[in-house]
Amino acid sequence: MKIYFFGGSFDPPHKAHKLIYKYCLNLCDKFIFFPTGQSPQKSQFYSKDSDRIEMLKSLIDNEDLDKVVIDTFEMESDFKPNYTIDTIMYLKNKFKSSDIYMVIGGDQYNNLNNWKDYNKIISEVHIVCFNRQISSFKNKSINNIDFIDFDYNISSTEIRNKVSCGKINEIKDCLTKEVNHLIINNDLYMN
Repeated sequence: MKIYFFGGSFDPPHKAHKLIYKYCLNLCDKFIFFPTGQSPQKSQFYSKDSDRIEMLKSLIDNEDLDKVVIDTFEMESDFKPNYTIDTIMYLKNKFKSSDIYMVIGGDQYNNLNNWKDYNKIISEVHIVCFNRQISSFKNKSINNIDFIDFDYNISSTEIRNKVSCGKINEIKDCLTKEVNHLIINNDLYMN
């Protein structure tokens, strides 16, 4: 069995996240979103865990619910911050004798050697890296990595900033209508 997992803050999840999971569906038996509870690189979230989960749920198409799930392991973990290696060990224990694939963006790939237990991560999983400019990677010599051309440059930070400035119309193309609806109806990122 091939298990793909994609971690992040998803604050908010956007169309690029959806396109990534859609692309991976043809490659895997199960695709798992892992919204983080506390990232080593980020000190805060801008929406509640329950709002991030609700937005992620709305991002997943009904026909994909048999293969795409949201796992709250990192949110519920007593250990903070959350480290990817712990999530990998959790998956390897839960899905014994499965192949585990970690989905990342180019920004994370270029910083991967700074992650906790970096060498163990790259020995335990296959890596699937989505990025617009594959030629810009510093080090493409890691084994078990697939680079995928991905021409979408959408930023959750930019979305939050525009919403907080009242420019919600400028980010409609970045969000699914369901996520956009949840942001507006719940006054997310407004201050």
